[in-house]
Amino acid sequence: MKRAIAVGSTVFGVAAFAYALSAIGLTTLQQAIARIGWGFAAILLISSVREVAKAAAWAQTFTGAHRLSLVDAFRARLAGEALTTVIPMGFVVGEPTKAHYVDDTMPFATAFGGLVLEFAFYLASLAVFAVAGLVLFAPNATVLVVALVAVALLPTMKPVRRALAPARRFVTATPRRACAIFALEAAYHGLGIIETYIVLRFLAPAGATWTAAIGFEVINRAVTLVFKMVPIRVGVDEAGAALIATRLAILPSTGVALALVRKMRVLFWTALGLLVVAVRTFRRCAPTRTFCAAPLHKSA
Repeated sequence: MKRAIAVGSTVFGVAAFAYALSAIGLTTLQQAIARIGWGFAAILLISSVREVAKAAAWAQTFTGAHRLSLVDAFRARLAGEALTTVIPMGFVVGEPTKAHYVDDTMPFATAFGGLVLEFAFYLASLAVFAVAGLVLFAPNATVLVVALVAVALLPTMKPVRRALAPARRFVTATPRRACAIFALEAAYHGLGIIETYIVLRFLAPAGATWTAAIGFEVINRAVTLVFKMVPIRVGVDEAGAALIATRLAILPSTGVALALVRKMRVLFWTALGLLVVAVRTFRRCAPTRTFCAAPLHKSA
């Protein structure tokens, strides 16, 4: 059964990836890359550090007898995120896949518990990031105060309290590790802002400001979180980027181009993740051949 599920998810993931490429259009993606040129290499370099930061944050959640190496965490994250990206409601498959990919290191429940803990820290860092965005883009003081009060009251809600309970216990038990995880999550957001700023420098130098970069990244984080069930967020990223571009007095076409460049980055890591999935599936499903030399007996 496990082999069938592995093969099925691999085939379905590759098919969904091909469909996403056709939906976006290779010509459109080529045009986006042509506008940024060699700068795309810098985008991939920054995004690789971001992926490593997220993998390291997950690895830091384990404090008992079990340990997770950065290499194993990175490989598992690539595989899980690839399935999350291309399959509708992919996070239902992608998150367990990450835990399943390290089952030779620790039990599934332990690995998945680490993912839940890492996600709690991610949500906390995202809340801080969202407040920073509100400070920059709130239209007036009243809206800002209301938004800040809402953010402050959010942790008091029962579902949120329950989700953050493991993180609170972790912070109390291991404050240094908690600070390290939060720093890694903050680095993930910060590198996203730097990435956006660099893309804007290539696409529209006049509109490339750190304020604009923060604005685009805030919208990107929100769209990613809310529309996680949409494969590669086809059309959604572009609409959000065009909207914030208008708010920043930047051409909507620049916002769409920015979204497409980031989508190319997502497609690169998704392809790499699907390769990890395919290689693991091939290795685990390959038949084992055992050659036994049977003794020869002379007949009497």
